[in-house]
Amino acid sequence: VPTLRNIGVTSPYMHDGSKATLAEVITHYSSGGKHHANKNATIIPFELLEKQKQDLLAFLHSLTDSTFIR
Repeated sequence: VPTLRNIGVTSPYMHDGSKATLAEVITHYSSGGKHHANKNATIIPFELLEKQKQDLLAFLHSLTDSTFIR
C-alpha cells in the first residue's frame, strides 16, 4: 500500500503522472474520473464544498515530514 507520507512533495500524481498538483487529483476524483469501458459503475462523482477541498489539501500537506526530506 503506498504511503501518504510526504505526498505534498511527490508530484506528479496518478499512475501516469498526469496530474501536477494535489488539487488536480481531488478535482479528478470528485468528477468521478474519466470514462472507461472497464470502470466500475460504483465510481461516481461527488461534491465537495470549496472549504472541504481546502481542508483536504491542508490535511494532505500536513503529512509532510520536513525533517525526513532534508
